[in-house]
Amino acid sequence: MAKRRKRSSRNFILGMLVYALLFVVFLSIGLRIFWVSIDNFEKSQPVHAIDRYMESFDRDHIRALSAAFVSTLDGNLQSEEDAYGVIEQLFHDLHYSKKSAESTDEHLVYAILSGDRLLGFMSLDATGEKGDASWQVTSESFDFSDLLNEQSFIAPAEWHISCNGNELGDAYITERSIRYPTMEEAYDYGFSLPTLVRYELDRYIGSLSISATDADGNPAELKDDPAAYTLSDRCTGEQRERLTDFTTRFLPLYIAFMSNTNHNAYDNYARVHPYLLPGSDLETRFYSAIAGQTYSHSKGDYLHDIVVNGVFDLGGGTFLIDVDYKVDTTGNAGTIANDAGMLIVAEDQGSDGIFASELFIK
Repeated sequence: MAKRRKRSSRNFILGMLVYALLFVVFLSIGLRIFWVSIDNFEKSQPVHAIDRYMESFDRDHIRALSAAFVSTLDGNLQSEEDAYGVIEQLFHDLHYSKKSAESTDEHLVYAILSGDRLLGFMSLDATGEKGDASWQVTSESFDFSDLLNEQSFIAPAEWHISCNGNELGDAYITERSIRYPTMEEAYDYGFSLPTLVRYELDRYIGSLSISATDADGNPAELKDDPAAYTLSDRCTGEQRERLTDFTTRFLPLYIAFMSNTNHNAYDNYARVHPYLLPGSDLETRFYSAIAGQTYSHSKGDYLHDIVVNGVFDLGGGTFLIDVDYKVDTTGNAGTIANDAGMLIVAEDQGSDGIFASELFIK
């Protein structure tokens, strides 16, 4: 009787173990099926497909997308490598945004952005498969035209402008014979004066490295304001020295005459007269001004800070001198400080000397 009980107990325990094992097996299979189902559901979400797509933007992918656009850029201004570099930089900070109005349950459209800049669009379509294959990228379109830049600047006509190692020729000049604003009146006198030209650059992206050299091949600086340009001289060192010396001797005598220093107009005229071109309109105007100078109320002018900005060879021994200076005028109202500028047309007659033939107040 005892043996029968022991056998029954062992069978019961064995049965329970088999039952427990089967339960664990079926539970494992069920959990496996459940987790596979969950994993497939998770992988079937479009976010996984779009994330994989965002990770696909390597160098080759980016260049394939932008090759047609880069081919339209101006190769004189920018190399293809530089252009691709600008575009590739945009793909370092990508994110996307779903276009709900253009999307359906089976067709999804996303905008691809770099910061606040819209780069393009891509679309996903449901495949009917499971897991990673549930969605497939079916189209992509990118427009880089909003990266295009343009700029315009003015430079002296005789300067050489280069970009990306290439000199920019006539094709980039859209306006010629622009007058130096500081010499507007001098152009009307009939001299063949230098001019400025306008360059216009477009069909490039990012920024450009533009360099300039003057007529003598020296590095020059491009300026935003045309009035900031002064003449390049085209003179020899000896000519510059002689014309500068003439200016520093003539200018004090001119100021003394105009302010009627010591109230002796005839004496002041006699001092400045040797510097005036004989028979010129300037000589005549100075002589005619003597009567008016007699009534000048100035008690004296102090001339200082004479700066010869440049001299320009107009040809045939004629030169234009661009000079700035300061004058402190003392009169009935006290002393007044003035900044002034003048353009002097000078005739170099060799051993006979240099003479002023015309003046223009800037």
